[in-house]
Amino acid sequence: MMQCGNVVPETIGVSEEQFHAATLAGLARAELRAGRKALAFVMDLTIKQVKNIFAGGSPAAKRQWDALAIEPTVLDDIARLYNRRLVSADDAVLHDLATLPIAQLLSKVAAAESPESPGGTAKTHQELLAMEADIRAVNQLTANWIERIQALRAPPSPG
Repeated sequence: MMQCGNVVPETIGVSEEQFHAATLAGLARAELRAGRKALAFVMDLTIKQVKNIFAGGSPAAKRQWDALAIEPTVLDDIARLYNRRLVSADDAVLHDLATLPIAQLLSKVAAAESPESPGGTAKTHQELLAMEADIRAVNQLTANWIERIQALRAPPSPG
């Protein structure tokens, strides 16, 4: 019989102070690369608002993503706090080696579908949550492939 208890995900112990410091580190690189005026422009802020962020304020998430236009690593410090890595969609397509992520997911699916697993041949909530990162990785890979296939099948653009 499948067990369907509540499952609470583990939390990542990132403090507000750590998050803010990581935010400032990325924005400081952007400012160093392009200057405060350009940073303010791409973030759609005034120079004074950018100065206020460096003085202790917090930018809206959209503003941080907008800063990617001048500094591609602006969010890397935050991502590292969560043991993550950000790559552009183009880079992800170029490096979508699929054998290992698919094999890792396949192994976990096979274990979860084993009659000896906690849910028998049905996947429990815990088993699905344990596979989540692998499922998402394979999903991203296959989504990239589908985009490439659609581009191959698209009619040539005139001109």
